[in-house]
Parts: sequence; C-alpha cells; structure tokens
Amino acid sequence: MILRECMKKMKMIREHSNIREYVVPGTFGDNEVRVTSFPPKEPNGVQVVLLHGVHSSANMGENNKFRFLSELLSGRGYAPWLVETSRKVRNRNDFSNDVPLWIREAFSGKTFAQEQQDVFNAISEISGEMPDRPIWIWGFSLGGIIALSAAADNIKRNAGEGSPLPERIILSGTGLVAYKEVEERMMSLPVLSTLRSEIDTDMLAHVKAKGLISFRGSCDEIFSEESCLGVLREASIPESEKHYFVIEGADHSFRSRYGKADPGVMEEMVGLLARTWS
Repeated sequence: MILRECMKKMKMIREHSNIREYVVPGTFGDNEVRVTSFPPKEPNGVQVVLLHGVHSSANMGENNKFRFLSELLSGRGYAPWLVETSRKVRNRNDFSNDVPLWIREAFSGKTFAQEQQDVFNAISEISGEMPDRPIWIWGFSLGGIIALSAAADNIKRNAGEGSPLPERIILSGTGLVAYKEVEERMMSLPVLSTLRSEIDTDMLAHVKAKGLISFRGSCDEIFSEESCLGVLREASIPESEKHYFVIEGADHSFRSRYGKADPGVMEEMVGLLARTWS
C-alpha cells in the first residue's frame, strides 16, 4: 500500500551537543520513524543515510553500532543520518537476549512494504533539509535491499516524484538468498514474511546509481559470498563502478571479528569507502 498521506515535514524533537533528533511519520506501531543527524565539523558535501537490518535499531544509544559508524563518518566530513523505522516498542535493551520476544512485541504484523515506506519517507524529508547535497545510502542486510529499491526508482513511485534517487549505494551483508537453515528460521518472521511478494523480482535490473560498494564479512552467518556477489552481478550499474570487499573475520552484523567485539571492522569499511570514492 502506498502511504503518501504520511508525508509531512520532518519535526525536530531534540537537540543536544551536535546531535539532532527528528520524527518523520511512519506506517506502523507508534507511527514514527526516528531520524538522527550528526553534522560534521568540516563537511565534505556528502550526506550518508544509514539503514539498519530487519528487526534492528539505528540510534545514538551508547552501545548502538550506528552511533560509532556515524562518528567515524562525521570525522571524515560526511553528514550521517540514522534512520530507525516504526515499531510498536523501542526499548530493545529491556528484552536482553530474548530476540524472539523482541521481534514479536515490536514488529508483529509489520510488512516489508511498510518497512520500506518508512525509509522512503525519511529519505524524502532528509533530502529536503539539504537539497543541494548528494545522498548516499548505506544499508545493512535488509537495509541494503531497501537502498537498492530506492535506487531503482521505487522511492519516486512510493514517496512522490520529488523524492531523490541516491547517488551511490553501500551494502553491508546484503545478499539474494540466505543459507537454507536461515531461510527456514527467519522468512516467516514479521517484515520478512512479505518480502518476496512485495518487492519486484526484476528490481536490481532497474538500479540507477553512480557507484555500488558491497562489504561482506568472511564469517557472515546469514549470506554466502555467492549470494552477496549475486547482488553485484544483477545490479544494472557499469562493472567499473561496482566494488566488492571482504572484511576478514567479520560477522554478519560487522560488530565482531572472529567472535570478539572489534570496532576496527567499522573503521576498515569507512576507510575503504573513503579511498574508493575519494
């Protein structure tokens, strides 16, 4: 369902230090998409929209990986925007390690179309804040699929003709099909259960962007290397503008290396990004 009625002006709800927090109308649960900006002291003119994976979060919480990633990007002059989609509850830490309960309480009943629309709404509003600056979208796992969908013109179809196409796309842990046991375990969950019925099968053939980078951790427990390379092969971008990097020892979330927490994983990706598109 196209939810254009959700499109309204992005509203700032909090500002502290150099961090600004906004709300954009969402499609589900609390009907809020939380957006956070972390402006750089010396901007290079590029905005990077950060998209979390399925059932995840992207905020400036102390232990949230996107906080660290946004700090790294801001330090290099990029203007990061964190997008956290709508849900029924946001107190992820209250669920500790009970992931199934968290998914059920926060996302039960949510579709992929709603998740995608949340992101499109946010990107449209972000572009309105600084319309003269290019937007790069960096999506993790399912967030990468939504980033590619935006680059395939779906953002214009679902959020209005004035919505911007991303200039460049970065993927982290995004593949076509997960390992068999992962598919069996996860594809019946909220959001994922409607993914394949709500996304165009030829979407990758319509991707328009100046460049595409794909990162995969060599210890990714969700997608094989072939699955991640398949995305690059099918994306309709000139081969010379596609780049694939393996982060040795990194897991699917890019939080750890060989099972131990390692901030160097994020630092490595940001370094490769900056060198590739200097």
